[in-house]
Amino acid sequence: MLPASVREIAVTPMGFAVILKPEFKEKIIPIFIGPSEAYAISSVLQNEKTERPVGADLLRSVIDATGASVNKVFINDFHGGTFFARVYITGSHFVGGVLDLDARPSDAIALAVRFAAPMYVAEHVYDRTAIDSSTLRDATNDALTTGESNVDDILTADEREEFFEAILEEFGEKKKTPKESKDKTLEKVKFYSRTEVLQQMLNVALTREDYEEAARLRDELRTEINN
Repeated sequence: MLPASVREIAVTPMGFAVILKPEFKEKIIPIFIGPSEAYAISSVLQNEKTERPVGADLLRSVIDATGASVNKVFINDFHGGTFFARVYITGSHFVGGVLDLDARPSDAIALAVRFAAPMYVAEHVYDRTAIDSSTLRDATNDALTTGESNVDDILTADEREEFFEAILEEFGEKKKTPKESKDKTLEKVKFYSRTEVLQQMLNVALTREDYEEAARLRDELRTEINN
């Protein structure tokens, strides 16, 4: 297991990504997540106080109320374009003193940052998914200059997985598939600027009637446009 920490929540051409940085390693691991999951993690990293609890806050309250605590989070597997994680909760009322739960990495990380619990990544996951930090940075810079994308065509979860597979084929250790297959995948992907991603987040917030978050995103979007 490799000790790891959250370096940042990045806005990428594929949407939001939580960037994990294993200790003593040069490459990063981007895990693509949704806007609400990104906010659940970034609000803690930036010490933001929310008036209403998100799902991770509620779960933390339940864990605290039982006298338990999150002991560690382990990103233990990756296959089919999906990361998998385990959350280990310690408490005297659990068999053996530990409760081992399957979880989405985004939910596991949101809990880890709330409990200041250590995070680990399996070495085989790092070997398959780690990329140079310049890979996402360069892609994002390209997205900011193209101006050809359409916010109504924002990437679906399946498209983000396909794009991530293509990145791994190009930059990671993953065994490459035939070139024509990779090119076909890349042709399906459009890049999205930070402005467009913020607009999509605003649409999601309005759909969920989360008007406080919508107001925050509206202000951030205005600032981005004016700059």
